[in-house]
Amino acid sequence: MSNQIPVVVAGAGITGLSAALHLADMGAGHVLVARGPGDPSSARAPGMITGGQRDNFTRVAIAHQTDFARTMWDFGDRAFDRTVAWARSHDVNAATGRRLRLVVTPEELREATEAVKMMTSAGVTARLIQGNELKSSPWGACLGSRVIAIQDEGDRGGWIDAGMMHLRMLETAQKHPSISFTELSVEDVEGYANEDLVVTIGNKRHAAAALIVACHLSTGDIVPSLKAALVSSADQWLTASGPLDPGNRLSAWNRSGIAWSALHNHEWGSTLPRGRLLMGGGRVLRKWAGFEATEANVEERITNYIVDQATKTFAHWNQPDTSSLRAQAGLDCHPCDELPVIGPMYGEGRILVAAGFMGQGVTLGFQAGYCLAKLLMTGACQELPRRLWPERLRSLTDKE
Repeated sequence: MSNQIPVVVAGAGITGLSAALHLADMGAGHVLVARGPGDPSSARAPGMITGGQRDNFTRVAIAHQTDFARTMWDFGDRAFDRTVAWARSHDVNAATGRRLRLVVTPEELREATEAVKMMTSAGVTARLIQGNELKSSPWGACLGSRVIAIQDEGDRGGWIDAGMMHLRMLETAQKHPSISFTELSVEDVEGYANEDLVVTIGNKRHAAAALIVACHLSTGDIVPSLKAALVSSADQWLTASGPLDPGNRLSAWNRSGIAWSALHNHEWGSTLPRGRLLMGGGRVLRKWAGFEATEANVEERITNYIVDQATKTFAHWNQPDTSSLRAQAGLDCHPCDELPVIGPMYGEGRILVAAGFMGQGVTLGFQAGYCLAKLLMTGACQELPRRLWPERLRSLTDKE
């Protein structure tokens, strides 16, 4: 790869910076990162992290078969491990602990029972805790009566300070002699399937060896054939005081790095260092459950919902005055088939895309950057499932 012709990376969030750093470390002579205006969404991410996948194993297996669900769990676990390792080696605040799915309805219990069977059969860590075992477990004493079981997926939960992670990655990239930045955005790409690839940044055209599109919801503006496949969604979260079990200093729930969810991620959260809590959800209260939102505003009724549900879930948590809470909202990106889009564009291996991480952007984004860099520099990446490539979305190509 010529040192004079750059690999252009569109986007300077965690995904784009990961791609740039890994490209440079693998020997790319020149990487040009088009940052664009404003802060990237991943720098403002809540920071809850999990291995595997955000939704339950059954959902992935039913839609895409059990073998592929196992493949996606391995992909998510590698992403979790790689991201945490980088964070810790660069002094980023991070905590890891248990990944727990809290079961609060009979319908969820039936699905969790089936999910644990499928995961165990596939060699994935999972167990169901219910009945007397739940009451006597380290988790049970802190839970309210609405929780009827726990799907425990082992030490695959946690939290990373996403803002600090982004800052450390940016600082590292800015010091690398092979990486340069522009504050402008990628506006257009020409030469698809031709010998010369030309990327327009601002109003200037650049010859490029390759283009990595890692700019979240702007992906479809650069690669129009993917626009119909990527749907925006709004979510809300807040940080609050803890701990969850103030009367028991040694309670398992008082450790940092526990990630939990309920009602298929309509409620979610994690325990943070210094006894703080991260809690989110409430998309069901938004129009169309937050899908196709063009902006994400903090809504007081959603803040109240998050706090009320947490109060029902955790029997000993002292509900704070909602006026003291720091609530935030953001837009996420959901592919139409609920799988991330990571890989080269069909018919043009020099244009690579990473988008659609559905709440796992810190870990899957970091992993996607690594995979695309390896694919571009070596021609192969065994860690990246082929089914995630954009080629699966060819039927959605915009004909206009």
